[in-house]
Amino acid sequence: MLNNNLFRSFLVGGFLLLPIGAANANHFIGVCSIELNTLEQAINDANFLGQRAETNKSNLLTKLEAAAAKMDQGKPSDAIDKLQSISDTATDLANAAKPKLEDATLINTSAGSAIQCVSANY
Repeated sequence: MLNNNLFRSFLVGGFLLLPIGAANANHFIGVCSIELNTLEQAINDANFLGQRAETNKSNLLTKLEAAAAKMDQGKPSDAIDKLQSISDTATDLANAAKPKLEDATLINTSAGSAIQCVSANY
């Protein structure tokens, strides 16, 4: 069955509206797009906790966009640094005295796959 969050569309006034932006974790294209989209989905699906939950999530998504930009600029080591920062931040949020992220496992696994892809393809 298709994930309704990713594939939901609406017909309004004869126009098909599709989700875009952060809710659509399929916007990365090119080399390593599968890994980047998977990481984006992991971040979007993660259960962030506390008053800064949306800010913490947004910060990780911003780092992901920065990593993709570094890849587009032909700077794979900078992209890897950004991806590693996502993993490190997720771990820090999950391991804080008062956790800010329920579980960092999927984010960390997805970031690791993206790092491997960048390392292998650039």
